Amino acid sequence: MWHARRARRPVDKATEIERRSRAFVEGLGLPAVDSVLDLVPFMEQLTGREIRLMPFTPDLTDPDSLEPAAACGAWLATATADYLFYDEGVSPAYTEVVAGHEFAHMLKHRASKKSLDVSSLGGLITDIDPATAQLVLGRTRFTEPDEFEAEMIGSLLQEHVRKSREAAARAPEADDPIARTLLR
Repeated sequence: MWHARRARRPVDKATEIERRSRAFVEGLGLPAVDSVLDLVPFMEQLTGREIRLMPFTPDLTDPDSLEPAAACGAWLATATADYLFYDEGVSPAYTEVVAGHEFAHMLKHRASKKSLDVSSLGGLITDIDPATAQLVLGRTRFTEPDEFEAEMIGSLLQEHVRKSREAAARAPEADDPIARTLLR
């Protein structure tokens, strides 16, 4: 009896979030893709909503854009579409981190009551009426459970892309009868 209770040690929150996030991502049935951004058609089909990618260049003359807490990506939901904002001046790898994080919010946190003030997006929204914004979430604080979960799911989406690339790199030999014959 004592041994059974001892064996059931409490699982820390991070481990539990990782376990749940991994099960969630595995249950999505993701297609093989070369980039997290290539998941847009799948995400649109899954959510039933149009997703518009909105690259932006931050205004480096604005001191607020240089703050460490400034959002480096954001998801804005309107009645008709989801907008994914990301800094086009960062590396493609970092763009995928941001996109994966925002995709996680789209999938898991649509009903969240927390929202950034639309004005915090500054000049990013030029062709969207701020009054139509229903939800705005930014990639800022990772200490909140929803943000930590979004980071975890975003990382798992990147892991899926990496595995897809690795499988694609190995696949030509398997699909090519001549290569299979020569490699015997």
